[in-house]
Amino acid sequence: MKPFIRITILVLLISSCTPSLSNVPPTQIEYQDFGYYLTWSPDDKLLSVTANTGLYVYDATTFKQVAAFAEFSGSTVAFAGEYMAAINGNSVQVWNLKDYSLLFQERTTDPIQFQSVSISPDGKWLVTGEQKQFRVWELPGGNVVEKFPIAGFVSNLAFTDHNTLIVIEQYKAVIQEWDLQDPKMIRSFEIPRDVLFFTLSADGKTMLVDYGESGVELWNVETGEPEHYYQQMQGASGWTRLSGNRRFATVWGYAIDGDHSGMGVWDLVEDRRIHEFSTSYVNGDGWRCGVLNSDGTVLAASNNEGYIYFYDLKSGKKIDEIFLPYKFTL
Repeated sequence: MKPFIRITILVLLISSCTPSLSNVPPTQIEYQDFGYYLTWSPDDKLLSVTANTGLYVYDATTFKQVAAFAEFSGSTVAFAGEYMAAINGNSVQVWNLKDYSLLFQERTTDPIQFQSVSISPDGKWLVTGEQKQFRVWELPGGNVVEKFPIAGFVSNLAFTDHNTLIVIEQYKAVIQEWDLQDPKMIRSFEIPRDVLFFTLSADGKTMLVDYGESGVELWNVETGEPEHYYQQMQGASGWTRLSGNRRFATVWGYAIDGDHSGMGVWDLVEDRRIHEFSTSYVNGDGWRCGVLNSDGTVLAASNNEGYIYFYDLKSGKKIDEIFLPYKFTL
């Protein structure tokens, strides 16, 4: 989920969490913070947690916090090799994972300038998807080496190899493949209908396409053709994530009943739901995010109570949990 989408969701959250205060003097109210966007590192050793109070990084083996960046909320995170990058609308920052020292940053006055981010597998390039362009930065120095104009918003980015990039314009439903070494656009294709959201795999080879109706459709990016429509994958539009091996997907944001929120884990090869997890509605919501590791064996799932649960997807049992010790005020 990209920054401009998350801003809309946060506005809805605030409106749902805030009680009626008519005829009552305005006061600040504290709410339990929660992780509304989670990202695994490619080696599954780290999990980044985007919350209302900041950006946090946890060791996924000890479940201990290893880094915290206060006030860097609203961020989308990308990992590769020695680096972690994050964007939050009006800024991009890159850190060294050895000691979490800041390598470089750029800030703008436009609150929705940066839309997406990706790092090449070899850690050579950082790419930021923005309004009307995407830029290529060299790592670790942070110099801009190329700037490519785009008609709209670059909402999704993913490297298929060290030098080849998949770029998606959200509203035009156009998928482009770029050679960054040459540099030039290699090819493009278009989804022949209106699209609400894309879920692009980490390696840029497949994507789930959400048309804002029942189910989602799997597309092969390499061939530019649809492969399967998952009619039974029900969830809130855009709230899907793929495992690193592209075998499994999470679908969440739907109601099991009046008291519980559901999250399903789907086997895409067999077209069946293999697990379903539930959590209670608290302050107007339940599950906030669900993300699968590289081979789809572990699910990290955050809820509105401030917990992040880790599930073993072979057994369906909880491995461990993290509680975010933060509160935000409205």
